[in-house]
Amino acid sequence: MIARLSSCACLSLLLTAFTSGAYAQPANQDALALRINALQYEIDQLNQQLNVLEGQKTPRFDGSVYQQALTPKPPDEQAIDETRERRQLEDESSHNPFSITTHRTNYLFPVSYNGNQDRTRFRDIDADGDAQNTEVKFQFSAKFSLLKGLFGDHGDLYFGYTQRSWWQAYNTDSSSPFRETNYEPEVFIDFANAWRLFGWVNTRNRLSLNHQSNGRSAPLSRSWNRVYLESTLQRGNWALAVAPHWRIPESAGEDDNPDIERYMGYGDIRLAKRFDHDQEFSTLLRGNPSSGNYGTRLDYSWPAFKGLRGHVQYYYGYGESLVDYDQRVHRLSLGFSLNPLFTPSGLLR
Repeated sequence: MIARLSSCACLSLLLTAFTSGAYAQPANQDALALRINALQYEIDQLNQQLNVLEGQKTPRFDGSVYQQALTPKPPDEQAIDETRERRQLEDESSHNPFSITTHRTNYLFPVSYNGNQDRTRFRDIDADGDAQNTEVKFQFSAKFSLLKGLFGDHGDLYFGYTQRSWWQAYNTDSSSPFRETNYEPEVFIDFANAWRLFGWVNTRNRLSLNHQSNGRSAPLSRSWNRVYLESTLQRGNWALAVAPHWRIPESAGEDDNPDIERYMGYGDIRLAKRFDHDQEFSTLLRGNPSSGNYGTRLDYSWPAFKGLRGHVQYYYGYGESLVDYDQRVHRLSLGFSLNPLFTPSGLLR
């Protein structure tokens, strides 16, 4: 006999066990709240497994037969469930001193080919050398919780750090230098939402104070400071993120790249689709319509082995890196990524 318990009933029984001493281990209020959230997530997972059995015509405990075809959840309900799962996983990570919470996509592309490499700027790194078209591209990104519930039960404060590098690993004639590295620390507030709009769910809003630079001296020095507001909408296996930004003005004498907005524009738009077997495809668009300069990135990833995802990335246009923001790039990269777009950190930029 298989009996289904509601979430409330399960939590009631488990809380009774806690208070009666069945789980005789020390716990404070935060630990209990975290455990309750974990149990809620486990209940949801068990109910999903039971649904699968129902679809296989498993007999009911009352003797009847379940329906053969499962009725899928509405897209907005699916988005809300994944938002709750994402929040739960991030809460667990923030309580674990041995874990790192991902911020943006972490990837390694051992083969990254740019058909339009800027060889003139490379001579500021190696006057006698020449940049190779094939290099290694990788990104590391993590975030750290600073304060939960900044505005009552809403608004979590984080510090995020992203580092993206283009490494001439195969250019031994020039001692395999790092051609470019972009450093991007930021402080931001995340608001986890469940607002519904025309069948879409606004799962998250983010307000960020963002710095980006490449740590070089003139003439290769590039940097800017921005405030951006990112809103993420999800509908089932579709997600849309819109992230307009405002550049904090700098004096003419300190501005390394006064025309950067002519190429990078005033924000990013990203659309993503998840397919069967956890395959993901996304496209990013940035640029300035008034100047006619755009940058487009396409990403496709799929589960490979032992937590790694195969990943193909294509970038065409302006704004891929700071040193090349005004250089048209035509790049194809092959390699691996660690975290998917949709979970555990939501639609990543």
